[in-house]
Amino acid sequence: MRSLSRTALCVGFAGVSLFLASGTAQAAETAASEIVIITEDSTVSDDLYAAGVRIIIEGTVEGDLVAFGAEEIVVSGEVTGSVLAIAPSVTVSGRIGESARVSSSRLTVSGSIDGDLVAAAFNVDLDSGSEVTGDVLVWAVEMNAAGTIGANLEGTQRTLRLAGSIGGDVDVSVNRLIVTGPLEVTGDLGYRSPSVAEGLDQVTVGGVVVRKTPVPPNIRVRALGLLARFLVVLGLTSAAILVAWGWPKRTSLAGDRARAQTVRSFGYGALTMLSPLLLTGIGVLIASLVPASASLPLLAIFGPLVLATAGIVLVLSLVAGVPAVLALGRALPRERGLFGSIVIGSLVAGLVWLIPYVGWLVPLLVLPIGLGAWMLSFRETREPGAEPT
Repeated sequence: MRSLSRTALCVGFAGVSLFLASGTAQAAETAASEIVIITEDSTVSDDLYAAGVRIIIEGTVEGDLVAFGAEEIVVSGEVTGSVLAIAPSVTVSGRIGESARVSSSRLTVSGSIDGDLVAAAFNVDLDSGSEVTGDVLVWAVEMNAAGTIGANLEGTQRTLRLAGSIGGDVDVSVNRLIVTGPLEVTGDLGYRSPSVAEGLDQVTVGGVVVRKTPVPPNIRVRALGLLARFLVVLGLTSAAILVAWGWPKRTSLAGDRARAQTVRSFGYGALTMLSPLLLTGIGVLIASLVPASASLPLLAIFGPLVLATAGIVLVLSLVAGVPAVLALGRALPRERGLFGSIVIGSLVAGLVWLIPYVGWLVPLLVLPIGLGAWMLSFRETREPGAEPT
């Protein structure tokens, strides 16, 4: 059942994407509009594929429901089959005859689901009146389960609040587990967490309560991590030497800028590396100001633009740190020349990168400083009287 649930989730998401791309569906009802609504006195005698800003099911769908909503999907009526729903907000206050697969920012269930529930969301709320007959498998930041779960509760949550009844086992990975009211668990209550669960005195367990602490990486995993970092340093050093060999004057000039104008280089480089996030923020701001019906076309424009910008930044990051490590090598005692300074600077930066709790500073400094130094070197050669490369 668990492997089937995960597979069905992935296949279902792929199916929605293909449907939206083609705009057709075989042997099923289709609906695409700003608001798709099945009124209380209406019945769809087949599967329903729906796409729009809002999808509202107040009546009956005698089949499966596959829905994509730009704002919300609400099932307050009845779907006799299964439901695949993707939207920022999904609410189930009616009845789903089979399983539900949901991807959303917020999922609220106050009705009944006669099969399994598989969900990936930031916030999941199964209130006290909800009932899920099968398994519940949830990945969420915050989850509140206060209703009835007929089988097992599994998944990963940062904070999990429990009450009500669970007819099977609980097997979750959480940062914090809180029992907020009377809770009955027919099987075992198992949780993996760095802290002991709160409110366990309100729990009635048919099996045992088992707390597992998070497993630290073993020595083999740590050794593989160190080896991976060493190989990254070796590869970047080789790339830096190749760049310096093919572009010696430009590389030397960029190294001088990184050493003489460190703060300025960092500012230029950080702004460039953050450009994908800045474009994303601009897109979100514009989408919040325009009507909901125009948000999807905007996503079609800004999505590829953000991905292209991120790809360019990623490619540039492969050689961005060359001026920074060159400047570091030149700052050390003794004169080593262009290639020697790059090798020594890379070695020092790589050793610092291996230090726990400090190593994360290396990429946060080396990459933007180096990228900004490249930009300043090009700017200098464009000024009147500057020596061309």
